[in-house]
Amino acid sequence: MSTVEIKAEIHFLLEQVEDDFVKAVHTLLKTHTATQEKSVLTIPFDVEGNPEFDSVEEMIEEFDSRIDAIRAGEYVTLEELKKESLTWRKKHTA
Repeated sequence: MSTVEIKAEIHFLLEQVEDDFVKAVHTLLKTHTATQEKSVLTIPFDVEGNPEFDSVEEMIEEFDSRIDAIRAGEYVTLEELKKESLTWRKKHTA
């Protein structure tokens, strides 16, 4: 039985059981997914397939520094980006 078939069957079976059992399954699934989300960090890759960071620790450190920069006001607003983007085409056609 494929995973898709199993998920469909679980949905069907849940419709047939009492509410307390559905609540227990719900709690189990929420706990499992919450644990999975916390324990799995994926390092992003560039368009050539190379990892952008050497380790999860390096990635977290970089992201923390980016958050600190944003909090310090080091960012470009949408309006500023729109103005800047108008010059991009002019630079490349000159």
